[in-house]
Amino acid sequence: MKNTYKISIVAALMLVFVSCTQYDFEPESGITKGVKIESTITVAQLMSTYMTSPEFFTADRISSDNQIVINGIVTSTDLEGNVYKYISVKEETPNGQAIRVSVDASGISSLYPLGQRVSVVLNDLCIGKYGDSPQVGIYYLRPKDGRISPGSIPMPIARQQIIPYGEAEPEAVVADTMKISEILAAPRASMHYRLVCIKDAWFTGKGFDYGLPATLPEKDKIFAPSTGGIGYPQSREIQDGTGSTIIATSEFAKFAQHRLPAATYKGNMTVIVSWYRDKTTNAGNYQLTLRTLGDLGVGFNGYLTSVKYTRQ
Repeated sequence: MKNTYKISIVAALMLVFVSCTQYDFEPESGITKGVKIESTITVAQLMSTYMTSPEFFTADRISSDNQIVINGIVTSTDLEGNVYKYISVKEETPNGQAIRVSVDASGISSLYPLGQRVSVVLNDLCIGKYGDSPQVGIYYLRPKDGRISPGSIPMPIARQQIIPYGEAEPEAVVADTMKISEILAAPRASMHYRLVCIKDAWFTGKGFDYGLPATLPEKDKIFAPSTGGIGYPQSREIQDGTGSTIIATSEFAKFAQHRLPAATYKGNMTVIVSWYRDKTTNAGNYQLTLRTLGDLGVGFNGYLTSVKYTRQ
Protein backbone atom coordinates (compact mmCIF):
# COMPACT_ATOMS: atom_id res chain seq x y z
CA MET A 1 0.00 0.00 0.00
CA LYS A 2 2.77 2.39 0.96
CA ASN A 3 4.73 1.57 -2.22
CA THR A 4 1.65 2.06 -4.38
CA TYR A 5 1.06 5.43 -2.75
CA LYS A 6 4.62 6.59 -3.37
CA ILE A 7 4.57 5.40 -6.99
CA SER A 8 1.37 7.37 -7.62
CA ILE A 9 2.94 10.54 -6.19
CA VAL A 10 6.05 10.10 -8.35
CA ALA A 11 3.86 9.59 -11.40
CA ALA A 12 1.96 12.76 -10.63
CA LEU A 13 5.20 14.70 -10.22
CA MET A 14 6.47 13.41 -13.58
CA LEU A 15 3.25 14.53 -15.22
CA VAL A 16 3.61 17.99 -13.73
CA PHE A 17 7.25 18.44 -14.69
CA VAL A 18 6.64 17.26 -18.25
CA SER A 19 3.56 19.35 -18.90
CA CYS A 20 4.51 22.51 -16.91
CA THR A 21 0.81 23.30 -16.96
CA GLN A 22 -0.78 26.30 -15.24
CA TYR A 23 -4.15 25.12 -13.99
CA ASP A 24 -7.27 27.26 -14.12
CA PHE A 25 -9.76 25.00 -12.44
CA GLU A 26 -13.27 25.21 -13.83
CA PRO A 27 -16.45 23.99 -12.14
CA GLU A 28 -17.33 20.44 -13.10
CA SER A 29 -20.37 18.31 -12.53
CA GLY A 30 -20.25 15.14 -10.51
CA ILE A 31 -17.13 16.00 -8.50
CA THR A 32 -15.97 12.80 -6.87
CA LYS A 33 -15.87 12.94 -3.09
CA GLY A 34 -13.58 10.65 -1.16
CA VAL A 35 -13.72 9.02 2.23
CA LYS A 36 -12.38 10.66 5.35
CA ILE A 37 -8.96 9.46 6.49
CA GLU A 38 -8.61 9.76 10.24
CA SER A 39 -6.15 12.34 11.55
CA THR A 40 -2.77 11.13 12.73
CA ILE A 41 -1.40 14.55 13.70
CA THR A 42 -2.66 18.00 14.67
CA VAL A 43 -1.67 21.25 13.01
CA ALA A 44 0.21 22.24 16.16
CA GLN A 45 2.10 18.94 16.17
CA LEU A 46 2.81 19.25 12.45
CA MET A 47 4.49 22.62 12.95
CA SER A 48 6.43 21.63 16.06
CA THR A 49 7.62 18.31 14.60
CA TYR A 50 8.40 19.11 10.97
CA MET A 51 8.82 22.89 10.67
CA THR A 52 12.39 22.93 11.97
CA SER A 53 14.20 25.61 9.93
CA PRO A 54 14.44 28.93 11.82
CA GLU A 55 14.55 31.35 8.87
CA PHE A 56 11.66 33.49 7.62
CA PHE A 57 11.45 31.60 4.30
CA THR A 58 11.68 27.82 4.64
CA ALA A 59 10.38 24.51 3.30
CA ASP A 60 10.89 21.37 5.40
CA ARG A 61 9.92 18.01 3.91
CA ILE A 62 7.26 15.99 5.72
CA SER A 63 8.72 12.51 5.72
CA SER A 64 7.45 9.47 7.60
CA ASP A 65 7.03 5.72 7.16
CA ASN A 66 3.44 6.21 8.33
CA GLN A 67 0.67 8.25 6.79
CA ILE A 68 0.58 11.82 8.14
CA VAL A 69 -2.94 13.28 7.96
CA ILE A 70 -4.79 16.33 9.23
CA ASN A 71 -8.52 16.97 8.91
CA GLY A 72 -10.44 20.19 8.86
CA ILE A 73 -13.04 22.39 7.24
CA VAL A 74 -12.29 24.87 4.46
CA THR A 75 -12.81 28.41 5.75
CA SER A 76 -11.68 30.29 2.63
CA THR A 77 -13.21 31.04 -0.75
CA ASP A 78 -11.55 32.42 -3.88
CA LEU A 79 -14.76 33.48 -5.61
CA GLU A 80 -13.83 37.19 -5.57
CA GLY A 81 -10.12 36.78 -6.28
CA ASN A 82 -8.72 38.07 -2.99
CA VAL A 83 -7.85 34.55 -1.84
CA TYR A 84 -5.63 33.13 -4.56
CA LYS A 85 -4.15 29.66 -5.01
CA TYR A 86 -4.70 28.43 -1.48
CA ILE A 87 -7.27 27.06 0.92
CA SER A 88 -7.38 27.66 4.64
CA VAL A 89 -8.15 24.48 6.58
CA LYS A 90 -9.34 24.74 10.19
CA GLU A 91 -9.39 21.76 12.56
CA GLU A 92 -12.85 21.11 14.03
CA THR A 93 -11.54 20.14 17.44
CA PRO A 94 -11.28 22.01 20.75
CA ASN A 95 -8.44 24.53 20.38
CA GLY A 96 -7.98 23.36 16.79
CA GLN A 97 -5.71 25.49 14.61
CA ALA A 98 -5.77 26.46 10.96
CA ILE A 99 -3.17 26.08 8.23
CA ARG A 100 -2.78 27.42 4.71
CA VAL A 101 -2.48 24.78 1.98
CA SER A 102 -1.18 26.26 -1.29
CA VAL A 103 -2.51 24.78 -4.55
CA ASP A 104 -1.36 25.71 -8.05
CA ALA A 105 -4.76 26.45 -9.55
CA SER A 106 -7.22 29.29 -9.67
CA GLY A 107 -10.91 28.71 -9.06
CA ILE A 108 -10.17 25.95 -6.56
CA SER A 109 -13.30 26.78 -4.58
CA SER A 110 -15.08 24.73 -7.24
CA LEU A 111 -13.36 21.66 -5.80
CA TYR A 112 -12.81 22.78 -2.20
CA PRO A 113 -15.68 25.20 -1.48
CA LEU A 114 -16.35 27.05 1.73
CA GLY A 115 -17.46 24.54 4.36
CA GLN A 116 -15.98 21.51 2.59
CA ARG A 117 -14.35 19.02 4.96
CA VAL A 118 -11.05 17.61 3.78
CA SER A 119 -8.41 15.07 4.76
CA VAL A 120 -4.94 16.36 3.86
CA VAL A 121 -2.33 13.62 3.38
CA LEU A 122 0.94 15.40 4.11
CA ASN A 123 3.57 12.78 3.25
CA ASP A 124 6.28 14.15 0.92
CA LEU A 125 4.81 17.65 0.95
CA CYS A 126 6.55 20.50 2.79
CA ILE A 127 5.65 22.56 5.83
CA GLY A 128 7.46 25.85 5.84
CA LYS A 129 7.23 29.60 6.09
CA TYR A 130 6.69 32.40 3.63
CA GLY A 131 7.53 35.64 5.40
CA ASP A 132 7.45 33.80 8.74
CA SER A 133 3.90 32.58 8.02
CA PRO A 134 3.44 28.77 8.12
CA GLN A 135 1.93 26.97 5.15
CA VAL A 136 1.84 23.60 3.45
CA GLY A 137 3.08 23.20 -0.11
CA ILE A 138 5.93 21.71 -2.11
CA TYR A 139 9.61 22.64 -2.03
CA TYR A 140 10.26 25.79 -4.07
CA LEU A 141 13.55 27.54 -4.80
CA ARG A 142 13.11 30.98 -6.35
CA PRO A 143 15.50 31.20 -9.32
CA LYS A 144 16.39 34.88 -9.08
CA ASP A 145 17.76 34.79 -5.53
CA GLY A 146 17.67 31.20 -4.26
CA ARG A 147 15.03 31.93 -1.65
CA ILE A 148 13.29 28.80 -0.36
CA SER A 149 9.59 28.64 0.51
CA PRO A 150 6.59 26.30 0.23
CA GLY A 151 5.44 26.41 -3.38
CA SER A 152 1.94 25.70 -4.64
CA ILE A 153 1.00 22.02 -4.89
CA PRO A 154 0.36 21.00 -8.53
CA MET A 155 -3.27 20.05 -9.07
CA PRO A 156 -2.61 16.36 -9.94
CA ILE A 157 -0.92 15.95 -6.55
CA ALA A 158 -3.52 18.06 -4.75
CA ARG A 159 -6.29 15.82 -6.08
CA GLN A 160 -4.54 12.82 -4.53
CA GLN A 161 -3.58 14.37 -1.21
CA ILE A 162 -6.35 16.88 -0.43
CA ILE A 163 -9.41 14.67 -0.22
CA PRO A 164 -12.87 16.26 0.05
CA TYR A 165 -15.53 14.20 1.79
CA GLY A 166 -19.20 14.76 2.57
CA GLU A 167 -21.23 17.74 1.42
CA ALA A 168 -19.96 21.27 1.98
CA GLU A 169 -21.57 23.04 4.95
CA PRO A 170 -20.86 26.76 4.70
CA GLU A 171 -23.02 27.34 7.78
CA ALA A 172 -20.56 25.24 9.81
CA VAL A 173 -17.82 27.83 9.20
CA VAL A 174 -18.01 30.16 12.19
CA ALA A 175 -15.58 33.00 12.80
CA ASP A 176 -14.16 33.60 16.27
CA THR A 177 -15.12 37.03 17.61
CA MET A 178 -12.00 38.92 18.68
CA LYS A 179 -10.94 42.50 19.30
CA ILE A 180 -7.87 43.82 17.53
CA SER A 181 -6.08 44.06 20.88
CA GLU A 182 -6.81 40.36 21.47
CA ILE A 183 -5.44 39.40 18.05
CA LEU A 184 -2.25 41.33 18.70
CA ALA A 185 -1.82 39.80 22.17
CA ALA A 186 -2.66 36.18 21.28
CA PRO A 187 0.05 33.52 20.81
CA ARG A 188 0.93 33.80 17.14
CA ALA A 189 0.70 30.05 16.54
CA SER A 190 -2.99 30.21 17.45
CA MET A 191 -3.72 32.97 14.92
CA HIS A 192 -2.25 31.76 11.63
CA TYR A 193 -5.06 31.63 9.03
CA ARG A 194 -7.68 31.80 11.74
CA LEU A 195 -11.09 33.14 10.70
CA VAL A 196 -11.98 36.06 12.96
CA CYS A 197 -14.83 38.56 13.24
CA ILE A 198 -13.86 42.03 14.51
CA LYS A 199 -16.85 44.06 15.68
CA ASP A 200 -17.32 47.84 15.62
CA ALA A 201 -14.34 48.24 13.27
CA TRP A 202 -13.75 50.96 10.71
CA PHE A 203 -11.34 51.96 7.97
CA THR A 204 -9.26 55.01 8.87
CA GLY A 205 -8.52 55.94 5.26
CA LYS A 206 -4.80 55.37 5.82
CA GLY A 207 -2.35 52.92 4.34
CA PHE A 208 0.59 51.30 6.06
CA ASP A 209 4.28 51.87 5.44
CA TYR A 210 7.31 50.58 7.34
CA GLY A 211 5.08 49.29 10.13
CA LEU A 212 3.21 52.55 10.68
CA PRO A 213 -0.04 54.09 9.38
CA ALA A 214 0.60 56.31 6.35
CA THR A 215 -1.46 59.06 4.74
CA LEU A 216 -2.87 58.15 1.33
CA PRO A 217 -3.55 60.49 -1.58
CA GLU A 218 -7.25 60.64 -2.46
CA LYS A 219 -6.80 58.57 -5.61
CA ASP A 220 -5.38 55.69 -3.56
CA LYS A 221 -8.19 55.53 -1.01
CA ILE A 222 -9.35 52.31 -2.60
CA PHE A 223 -8.73 48.74 -1.49
CA ALA A 224 -5.82 47.99 -3.83
CA PRO A 225 -4.34 50.28 -6.49
CA SER A 226 -2.39 48.61 -9.27
CA THR A 227 1.19 47.59 -8.53
CA GLY A 228 2.04 47.37 -12.21
CA GLY A 229 1.67 43.60 -12.15
CA ILE A 230 4.09 43.01 -9.26
CA GLY A 231 1.17 41.73 -7.23
CA TYR A 232 2.00 42.52 -3.61
CA PRO A 233 -1.02 43.09 -1.31
CA GLN A 234 -2.05 46.65 -0.48
CA SER A 235 -2.41 47.54 3.20
CA ARG A 236 -5.25 49.64 4.59
CA GLU A 237 -5.50 50.48 8.28
CA ILE A 238 -8.51 49.54 10.41
CA GLN A 239 -9.27 50.27 14.06
CA ASP A 240 -11.87 49.11 16.56
CA GLY A 241 -11.14 51.30 19.56
CA THR A 242 -8.81 48.72 21.11
CA GLY A 243 -6.03 48.73 18.55
CA SER A 244 -4.91 49.14 14.96
CA THR A 245 -4.06 46.61 12.26
CA ILE A 246 -4.29 46.27 8.48
CA ILE A 247 -6.54 44.77 5.84
CA ALA A 248 -4.40 43.46 2.95
CA THR A 249 -6.01 43.26 -0.49
CA SER A 250 -4.79 41.96 -3.83
CA GLU A 251 -4.97 44.25 -6.85
CA PHE A 252 -6.60 41.27 -8.59
CA ALA A 253 -9.56 41.11 -6.18
CA LYS A 254 -12.88 41.93 -7.82
CA PHE A 255 -13.34 44.77 -5.32
CA ALA A 256 -9.78 46.13 -5.54
CA GLN A 257 -10.85 49.38 -7.22
CA HIS A 258 -13.74 50.11 -4.85
CA ARG A 259 -13.43 53.17 -2.65
CA LEU A 260 -12.72 52.38 0.98
CA PRO A 261 -15.72 52.70 3.29
CA ALA A 262 -15.73 56.09 4.99
CA ALA A 263 -14.71 56.09 8.64
CA THR A 264 -18.35 56.76 9.51
CA TYR A 265 -19.14 53.14 8.64
CA LYS A 266 -18.46 50.97 11.68
CA GLY A 267 -19.36 47.32 11.91
CA ASN A 268 -18.33 43.69 11.64
CA MET A 269 -15.36 42.59 9.55
CA THR A 270 -14.75 38.87 9.02
CA VAL A 271 -11.16 38.18 8.03
CA ILE A 272 -8.53 35.50 7.63
CA VAL A 273 -5.56 36.37 9.85
CA SER A 274 -2.04 35.94 8.52
CA TRP A 275 1.40 37.23 9.47
CA TYR A 276 4.34 38.66 7.53
CA ARG A 277 7.93 39.26 8.56
CA ASP A 278 10.74 39.04 6.04
CA LYS A 279 13.88 40.10 7.95
CA THR A 280 15.25 40.43 11.46
CA THR A 281 15.24 44.23 11.26
CA ASN A 282 11.46 44.25 10.75
CA ALA A 283 9.08 43.65 13.64
CA GLY A 284 6.53 41.95 11.40
CA ASN A 285 2.79 42.54 11.42
CA TYR A 286 -0.54 40.81 11.00
CA GLN A 287 -2.25 41.05 7.63
CA LEU A 288 -6.00 40.46 7.54
CA THR A 289 -7.76 39.26 4.39
CA LEU A 290 -11.37 39.82 3.40
CA ARG A 291 -12.43 36.70 1.51
CA THR A 292 -15.18 38.66 -0.23
CA LEU A 293 -16.50 42.19 0.03
CA GLY A 294 -19.48 40.58 1.77
CA ASP A 295 -17.20 39.93 4.74
CA LEU A 296 -18.01 43.53 5.64
CA GLY A 297 -21.04 42.66 7.74
CA VAL A 298 -23.49 44.42 10.03
CA GLY A 299 -22.84 48.15 9.89
CA PHE A 300 -21.64 48.21 6.28
CA ASN A 301 -24.95 47.65 4.47
CA GLY A 302 -25.11 51.28 3.36
CA TYR A 303 -21.63 51.09 1.93
CA LEU A 304 -22.32 47.82 0.11
CA THR A 305 -25.45 49.33 -1.40
CA SER A 306 -23.45 52.36 -2.56
CA VAL A 307 -21.03 50.13 -4.50
CA LYS A 308 -23.91 47.97 -5.79
CA TYR A 309 -22.68 44.84 -4.05
CA THR A 310 -25.10 41.98 -3.46
CA ARG A 311 -24.30 39.50 -0.70
CA GLN A 312 -24.06 35.93 -2.00
